[in-house]
Amino acid sequence: MSFLDVIPHTLFRLLSSPAHIRNVAILEAIFEQFFDDFAFAPKKSEVLQVIRQVLENPDFRGVSDDDEPSSTTETAEYVIYGRLRDDGWIMEVANRKAAEVYMPREAHALLSSLITLKEELKVDISAEASLIDSGIFTAYQDPVGKVINIASARRQAVQLRRSIDGVLTSLHRIEEDLMRSEGLADLLARFMERFVEKILLENYRALKASAYNPMRFQRSILTNTDLFINDEGQIARAAVALADQGMVADIAAAETQIIQDLMRIRAVFAGLGEKLDVIDRFSHRLERRIATTVRYQETARNVREERLRDAIRLAFTHWSAGNDECVTPLVEIPVPYANATLALAKKAREPVEPQTREPKIVDPADVKREQMIDAYVAAMDVTSRAVAERMRKLVPDDGTFFDLDQFEPESARDIAILYEARSGALASNPEFEVRTSAAKATNRFVSGPGVLVRRRQGKA
Repeated sequence: MSFLDVIPHTLFRLLSSPAHIRNVAILEAIFEQFFDDFAFAPKKSEVLQVIRQVLENPDFRGVSDDDEPSSTTETAEYVIYGRLRDDGWIMEVANRKAAEVYMPREAHALLSSLITLKEELKVDISAEASLIDSGIFTAYQDPVGKVINIASARRQAVQLRRSIDGVLTSLHRIEEDLMRSEGLADLLARFMERFVEKILLENYRALKASAYNPMRFQRSILTNTDLFINDEGQIARAAVALADQGMVADIAAAETQIIQDLMRIRAVFAGLGEKLDVIDRFSHRLERRIATTVRYQETARNVREERLRDAIRLAFTHWSAGNDECVTPLVEIPVPYANATLALAKKAREPVEPQTREPKIVDPADVKREQMIDAYVAAMDVTSRAVAERMRKLVPDDGTFFDLDQFEPESARDIAILYEARSGALASNPEFEVRTSAAKATNRFVSGPGVLVRRRQGKA
């Protein structure tokens, strides 16, 4: 279940009027009830019930779109709205007097994964292990009166195994699905600290150090199940009791079912330590990878963005000084007039924030200049998908290799695509096969070993 499946999409439309207080109050109630404490995964009916309760609140019922803005800006509604916006759950874009509110794709994907993760963690691993241990022990001591405990312990053991497998699966989802998203550094930095660290890793580490660590019951459960399986007398008594209750056809079927249940419980706890160790190693590796990604993307963003903007402003300075022959970094300018050193792909972007201009008198030239700068930065956001799309137009589909040194860029964006293709942007794409050539051909944009690319048959 995703966030957008349970929240009315109208909450993410225009919220410029005072009525947005009511909408934000709904977000606040939902956030406080479901997102600060993941004790239960949000259900559609429960979320809609929260929305109805807020809408029926007299404090918000009288708010209309025509009311004057409230003078109080530090209410709980504004605080929670700012918290959602600052943390990246929602994105606010200024459009004249209106504020358009959206949810970023990365936030949507991350929240969906976190909800799925908590669905798998709703089983109390430590309590389940304790109940399984006590259930098997009492059934062994009193097979006639407590035979039903065996089936109950088997169900709990299966649920315990599914819960642990679900934790590992969710970790894989976060690593594989979310780590590929570009521009995810801020979301990872905030959400992994606030949610995954609190929900999964902290809880798991506390579990390992607590008296209810499931590993503390592993030896006892394995011992009791072995004793039970090898004790034919106790198995027979339990089978007779189970047959007398009418749950099986005969005593032989009862014995088979009891032995299968005990062996299934034993199998779960025999491999428990290995699975918990895998989760432990995986969580530490994921933490290190997230920290590296955040650090790299923050550095790349600051250096490339500032250098790019400084270079563009320098070009305009040359133009203003009358130097009409200077090269330009503008995307649509032909290659002979473009600067190859500025064709650097932008790997991450800052969240869109409302921008206000302080000066009362705005020079139209400055406005146009900033628009051109923003347009260039957006156009130079070269992704792996963009590289693949451009290569499909260049590389023939007959299985022959194409030498990237023969690629004649038509714009600065093409130069950025050429750099990305030579730096390995196509290595993970199954549609293309990339080989390095020892020959060094002359190219006015790049230098180094030649790179050959061809399209694999049947991979398009």
